[in-house]
Amino acid sequence: MNDFCRYAKKCNSCQLCNLNYEEQLRHKENICRKYPGKLCAVKKISPSPKITGYRNKAQFVYKREGKRVISGLYKSATHSVMAADQCAICTDTANTITAALAKLFYSFKVMPYDPYTERGWLKSVVIREAAATGEVMAVINGADRIFPAKRTFTTALQKACPMLTTAVIAVNRDRAKLFTGKQSEILFGDGRITDVLCGEKFILSPTSFYQINHDQTEQLYQKALELAGLSGSEVVLDAYCGIGTIGIIASRRAKFVHAVELNPAAIADAKRNAKLNGVENIRFTAADSKEYVRRLTEKDARVDVAFIDPPRAGCTSSFLNSLARLSPDRIVYISCNPETQARDLRILGRLGYKSRVCYPFDMFPHTNHCESIVKLTRG
Repeated sequence: MNDFCRYAKKCNSCQLCNLNYEEQLRHKENICRKYPGKLCAVKKISPSPKITGYRNKAQFVYKREGKRVISGLYKSATHSVMAADQCAICTDTANTITAALAKLFYSFKVMPYDPYTERGWLKSVVIREAAATGEVMAVINGADRIFPAKRTFTTALQKACPMLTTAVIAVNRDRAKLFTGKQSEILFGDGRITDVLCGEKFILSPTSFYQINHDQTEQLYQKALELAGLSGSEVVLDAYCGIGTIGIIASRRAKFVHAVELNPAAIADAKRNAKLNGVENIRFTAADSKEYVRRLTEKDARVDVAFIDPPRAGCTSSFLNSLARLSPDRIVYISCNPETQARDLRILGRLGYKSRVCYPFDMFPHTNHCESIVKLTRG
């Protein structure tokens, strides 16, 4: 094990940290050659601009140790918390905040939650940062709505962590849900932060999905737009649109954008983001992507280019069949899992699409994960 992180062996989130960075890049490029590379040419992988401190979202857990509350991380594949006062791929800001919070939690007798005994209150803390604006959010996840000395705690939190823009308490009584809350209460600020990505502003709420490596995401999206070949006359589909990042960025180069996402909260964020940026040539719909594409096909709607950016499990075959019937000229497939991406490319190949080129991106240095973009064309 190298000197990258003294916790790496027990944590195991950074599975490749025993390799130097060039070796990591070769490993990830080879993964893309093994999967999408069987169907198209694979270009040289794009390295991350940062290889430490790149995460704009950090998740920390806590435990009682003697007379202290200490911050930490889960040991690999367990709910056992190991003491860790920093994470090498998180920012200095996040590491500073979690250490300060540990002291505050002890001072205010806020005890860590044990999912086995269901005792304690504090489940986790999530720190979100906006790389372009410097805004920072802390989301304190708890087991119920009762929080002692809330007003006094808030004052102490602002004093201990002046870099925080806003702080939120989120509650989830499900003992298995440790990092998300269904109900939230703002301690201070407005419960959201704003970042800038590829020149567009994006509001991030506590549960918004947002790529965790800001600088590399800009490079990824710029390549996706290049592969889409937008000239201003195209109608675009943004499937699995999340909070609207790709669709809003693409709207500047398109005639119109259809954007669809199953999560209604994400669509609410996306609509706010479109309004914030003065974008009017985009329509966001909360719906299943397959059903939405099917409705477009029934209306004989024109779509020239489709962006698809599904979760790690990839797309369903029914969605891909619906997409092929919609018949866009070009598909830009962004994936965080080259194996499921290759599976979907084969399905699209049987439906009349040719995979042309794959561009790998190292979005998550020191981990096994790799992002890749594949361009497909009809015929």
